[in-house]
Amino acid sequence: MNLNDNPALQQLRELVRQCDDSSGHHVLWVRKNGDVEISRVPADRSPAEFEETHPDMQVRFEMFLAGNEYVGSDAADDDDWMSELFESLRNRWEQARGKATVEYIDY
Repeated sequence: MNLNDNPALQQLRELVRQCDDSSGHHVLWVRKNGDVEISRVPADRSPAEFEETHPDMQVRFEMFLAGNEYVGSDAADDDDWMSELFESLRNRWEQARGKATVEYIDY
């Protein structure tokens, strides 16, 4: 999913569905080129340390804590959550694109 190429809600659903909520904490983030990623954060890393190891990061959401159903099949099937997340991604990307700093989104 790339935010510069007419992204679709279904693309976000598929990204979220691929994650295992019980496997650990996850971060939703956007590369400088607009590609959207969801990554599991290693247990020994903080979100800030994760950000430091991804210099191509332009936008980062607050960490999705394991067990809260922010990712996984249940999250992907939650229409309200997916719509809210999708709109937030699109709106914040417009504000953050091309800036020198990483845009942080607190949920």
